[in-house]
Amino acid sequence: MDLTENKDLFQTVFNSASNGIAVMQPVYNDKGRVEDFSILLFNNYIFKWIGDTDYKGKWYSELFPLAKQTGILEKFIEVAETGTTANFEEWYAGKEMNHWFRFTAVKQGELLIVTTEDKTEKKQAELLLDDVLIAAEQQKRLFDSITNNTPDLVYVFDLSYRFTYANKALLTMWGKSEEDAIGRGLRDNGYEEWHALMHEREIDEVAATKKQVRGTVSFPHAELGKRIYDYILTPVFNEQGEVEAVAGTTRDITELTLAGEKLQQSETRFRTMIEQSPIAMLLSKGEDVIIESINKPMLQFMNKNTAEEVLGKKMIDALPELSGQPALQTVIDVQRTGIPFRGSEQPVDLIINGKLERRYFNFSYDSILESEGSSAVLHMAVDVTEQVLARRKLEDSERRLRSMIDQTPCPTLILKGDNLIIEQINKHMLEMIGRGEEIMGMPLIDVLPELRGQYVWEQVEKVYHKGIPFDQSEVLVQHNRTGVTQDYYYNLSYRPLIEEGKITGMIQVAIDVTQQVVARKKMEESENRFRALVNASSDVVYCMNPDWTIMYNMDGRGFLSDTREPIFNWLDKHIHPDDREKVENQIAKSIADKSIFELEYRILNENGTLGWTFSRAIPILDHQNNILEWFGAASDTTSQKEIEQIIKQSEEKFRQLADLVPQIIWTSRADGHLDYYNKRWQELTGVNEKEAVAIGWAPFTHPDDLKRATDTWYGCVKSGELFQLEFRIKNIRTGEYQWFLGKAVPIKDDAGVITKWFGTCTDIQEHRSITDKLESLVAERTKELQRSNEDLQQFAHVASHDLKEPVRKIKTFTSRLEEHLEEGLDKTSARFIDRIHVATDRMFNMIDGVLAYSKINADLQKNTLVDLNEVIKNIETDLEVSLQKTGGKIHYHNLPKLEGALVLLYQLFYNLINNSIKFAKIDTPPEITILSETEVKKEGSFVVITLKDNGIGFEPSQAERIFETFTRLNSKDSYEGTGLGLSLCKKIVERHGGNISAIGSLTEGATFVITLPLTQNENDI
Repeated sequence: MDLTENKDLFQTVFNSASNGIAVMQPVYNDKGRVEDFSILLFNNYIFKWIGDTDYKGKWYSELFPLAKQTGILEKFIEVAETGTTANFEEWYAGKEMNHWFRFTAVKQGELLIVTTEDKTEKKQAELLLDDVLIAAEQQKRLFDSITNNTPDLVYVFDLSYRFTYANKALLTMWGKSEEDAIGRGLRDNGYEEWHALMHEREIDEVAATKKQVRGTVSFPHAELGKRIYDYILTPVFNEQGEVEAVAGTTRDITELTLAGEKLQQSETRFRTMIEQSPIAMLLSKGEDVIIESINKPMLQFMNKNTAEEVLGKKMIDALPELSGQPALQTVIDVQRTGIPFRGSEQPVDLIINGKLERRYFNFSYDSILESEGSSAVLHMAVDVTEQVLARRKLEDSERRLRSMIDQTPCPTLILKGDNLIIEQINKHMLEMIGRGEEIMGMPLIDVLPELRGQYVWEQVEKVYHKGIPFDQSEVLVQHNRTGVTQDYYYNLSYRPLIEEGKITGMIQVAIDVTQQVVARKKMEESENRFRALVNASSDVVYCMNPDWTIMYNMDGRGFLSDTREPIFNWLDKHIHPDDREKVENQIAKSIADKSIFELEYRILNENGTLGWTFSRAIPILDHQNNILEWFGAASDTTSQKEIEQIIKQSEEKFRQLADLVPQIIWTSRADGHLDYYNKRWQELTGVNEKEAVAIGWAPFTHPDDLKRATDTWYGCVKSGELFQLEFRIKNIRTGEYQWFLGKAVPIKDDAGVITKWFGTCTDIQEHRSITDKLESLVAERTKELQRSNEDLQQFAHVASHDLKEPVRKIKTFTSRLEEHLEEGLDKTSARFIDRIHVATDRMFNMIDGVLAYSKINADLQKNTLVDLNEVIKNIETDLEVSLQKTGGKIHYHNLPKLEGALVLLYQLFYNLINNSIKFAKIDTPPEITILSETEVKKEGSFVVITLKDNGIGFEPSQAERIFETFTRLNSKDSYEGTGLGLSLCKKIVERHGGNISAIGSLTEGATFVITLPLTQNENDI
């Protein structure tokens, strides 16, 4: 069809259409699918949206960019491809266009004709109507929700007295449904004749006056019986302002009415209680404080004889003297605010016997709500004038006592109550205990907790609990005065405080006499030390005159003399002739230098025997540095000299014996320095004993052994452990190094302190040579075994792969045979084929097990730090399916880190956990618990890991056998496996230098105990 023919006539008709018309031609992509539309013609209706645009030949989506997004273009494409006419509405919202359109798309030959109708105004009206309906529905739901959830009765009458609405509460009261009640009159819904007539008159009144009507009425409730109601009838107006209905609300006031009656009765009882109360009471109303009720005690306080004198009067008129006093204003405040008031010992000035007198009262004012809704104030008063005056006298007395205590020069404090609270303390006592006034009001034991358990605290408690006074001098008290607990001494005086025959506290006076006591004790201690020194430290304590010509033997054991008389010829009498000159020379030197005299020399004892003494004397100088006298002590060293002689002889015998043995003998001081070598050392090294002691053993030790030997030796010296080490020493004759075994033991005194070391060095050169040769032979044999092992590993690897191939073919051809005979396969044949599958699977597992077992020693594994918690966590992930299938759980916590091969340790615990899952009881989820503890042995630190399950267990007699290769304790048909898992575990544990064992019993589960070292000696395992 040629659209250009008769163009003018067509264009006129085309442009006069009341809807938009578009004629478009499909645009195809390279896959032959419609992609868009090229515009051929638009009528004038469409120009109001696209303006004066040259549209011909342009794509539809170019002029209407939102056509793709809104799905309009997609629907056009569907019409062009299927030929099915489409009629649809769509919202088109762009920058300059916001309209609802109805599109009709028709395929005409190769063209697409689209008519467009603007539905915006109609759609907006529909949406507005929808919004209004929704709002109305919401209002209705809100109204229903409010009226049906209120306990009040809500209803509407038409002017014919029929109910047009009743809420849920009203329907419940009637005991009717909405269908039975709505549209019916008062009598139909259970109202008596008089009741119905009353409400009909009220409805007429509301309609006529257009005003509310309110009333109270009794009506039977379907569930609650007779009730009292308060109701309001309100006119409902139409648009012309005429009453078209009457709405009502009714509230159940039964309880409120009854409560009012009870309140009235309560008020009557309350006023009676006021009049009969022994406590002064008064009831007033209003801010003018009008007296409504009063009892006799209150009349007495007010100095009145009868109630008639005050009832109905203002308080200010009844008691003019209250003017300006706080009590009256307080009552007014309570009346105004309703807030109660409590006052103790409140002063009030009252006229008593014609005189203004101050009295004290405990007041309480409470706001009281009365039945008619008004409030009143209840006054209660207790006259405490006598107590206040007595207490004030007591306070004056206490104040004088406190002043006296504060001014007394002695440290004093007062404690009160069972907790001995510090009630008063003067500054002298505060200074003495090193605290400030912040301790007032605190228990004494909290201030000085260090007193608990001391003698002084026992006396404090005895005074308070038994009333026994305490007086004692120089009492030791340990307390913290300056930040450090120290010993102090006090003269103490405690007296109980007794009030009304009861102990209420105590008064303490303390005088610090620490300095006097300490000074006296130091003097006594000094005297005691001096006497101890005389009796224990020396044999003789003596004095010499300035030139040493006269000696006074003061005290001592008297090995020289015990006459306590001056000795003039002491030098000739007591000093050995051969030592007199030496003694005289030392005396002369000490006198000249005014220096200490010290000398050991021989003496002649009183019994004529020869002895030794060590004498030491100090010059006593005056203020001009002149010698007044010498004070000295002499000790008998005879026994020490004799012991030294014996030791010297013993050492000579030791040296003779040491020189006869074939080993090197040596000794060392406690600090590790060698101080003796026998002749064997001289023969070996060529140096004598004196030189050896001077230069030590290091120059003769092989350089490769020196550091090891030095560290080991001084390590033993430090720890006190036995020394043992093999090292090489150079032979001076041959120039070669020889192997020696060095050993040493510590020599200790009675207190366990090392005083010396005794050591030997034994020639082990020949033994070492044999050992080296054996090690060489072992190394060579190890290499041969390693080569054989590698060949065996290669054979096992190849053999396992060669064995797998025929088994794989058996499984493959069995599967094909099973598929080929699927239709004609009887049950027996099917069972045989299943047995073949099971057997081949078992054979595969067996070959893999052999291969894994053979590879366990094939390659060295890198030694790393392994966290067993991470290992078990990874195994949980790998066995997740098995654990979920069986309901199994693994319990572990805080497992250690240890050195080892990660791959092997994973395999170890994987096999053990997998075994526990595999050998679980039927219908019993496996529970696997892994615990660990650390053990320190002589060989080092180990971790002991226990893995316990609740499976089928095994006979205790099989505990060793289960680790053997190809060992199966259960039927292969009941439990799968190769019998290699636990043997593989054993090899892994042994490879790490540990051991594994099993404990179990039938049906009681199995426990595996693995002991592994925490550290490995080698880098590779």
